[in-house]
Amino acid sequence: MHRARLATVALLGLVLAAACGENGPGGSPRVVIDPVLDSLFVGDTLAPGAFGVTYYDAHGDAQPTGPVRWASSDTAAVRVDSVTGVVVGRGPGPALLSARANGTAGRALLVVSRPLDVALLLDTIYLMQGDTFTVPISVRVRGGGPATVWFRTPDNAVHAVDSATGRDSAFAPGPARPFFVFAATATDTAADTGATEVVQLTDTTGGKAFFTVLGSAIRRARAGARAVNYRRAGDTATFRLSTPITFQNTTVENVVITLRDSVGAAGTLAIDSLSPQEASNTVFLCRPKRSWALWSTSIAVPPLRALSRPSGTITITKIVAVPHGHAIGGRFLFTGQRSDMYDVPLGALPIRGTFVAPLITDVRRMCG
Repeated sequence: MHRARLATVALLGLVLAAACGENGPGGSPRVVIDPVLDSLFVGDTLAPGAFGVTYYDAHGDAQPTGPVRWASSDTAAVRVDSVTGVVVGRGPGPALLSARANGTAGRALLVVSRPLDVALLLDTIYLMQGDTFTVPISVRVRGGGPATVWFRTPDNAVHAVDSATGRDSAFAPGPARPFFVFAATATDTAADTGATEVVQLTDTTGGKAFFTVLGSAIRRARAGARAVNYRRAGDTATFRLSTPITFQNTTVENVVITLRDSVGAAGTLAIDSLSPQEASNTVFLCRPKRSWALWSTSIAVPPLRALSRPSGTITITKIVAVPHGHAIGGRFLFTGQRSDMYDVPLGALPIRGTFVAPLITDVRRMCG
């Protein structure tokens, strides 16, 4: 697994808290590095001035930085000259780049890739028997040249990924089985590995999901999954999918998708936008005027939340009856905008996942 994937939400929270903090009377000085997120290849060098540094005093006013001192949290990935700020990509992986001015440090995140890099955008896939799914990947080539990509699946009775197209077909219920993706140029080869589990629910418990959050907050997580069609007061039924991660009986992270209407058949449904004001309005969240999604985590410091932009989708691929309800399988993809960076392009996070979840119908009024 790529070292870049080990960048944690807490790390990104630290970076972007330093970049986006507010100052006012009685506040604290801060240093902002621009850009706060960047990438380079192994062997690349970024000259002095590639990163801007601004020092703000306790009142939020920009002041001269004075001499700036630079450092890297991981010199195996990124080396930086402490005086000049020249950055060199040394090895694949993430590192914090820090700049200290007037006794205050600011941070940015750098992710270093190999000259040829292939990565699975979902490295764990949950499917129901008979489902198909095209495995999403990212290929980066230094210089932008072409690469040949192919997949390989060791023989098994659970699933297979088409070698040319990356289409994953679920044959029979079974535990996670691996698959591999390769990329090659005339001079280099790269690979990544993932796994597919074909899930068969026998009642309305035991849902599974896997999702990734990429961009200025990197997260790859296995989670539970549960879906419900619930009745809201004076209106039609509403569908909600949750993929909670819990710790000591408390949800610490979740992707929540709420559709304007209930779900009763397979199909692809649109996910629309959710504003910060709407996300703070319990009535809107429970009785949405349009479909919405969000990702939230309290693992980061400070906690993070991303709200859906238009043009996302959730696809229900299959619905089957089980005791006390149904089981559904599917996938989702939407852009979540960080609520703390709601008007900043860097705050846009691609969020995607696959799930197999129990679906129950709750005729009680759940909210609104």
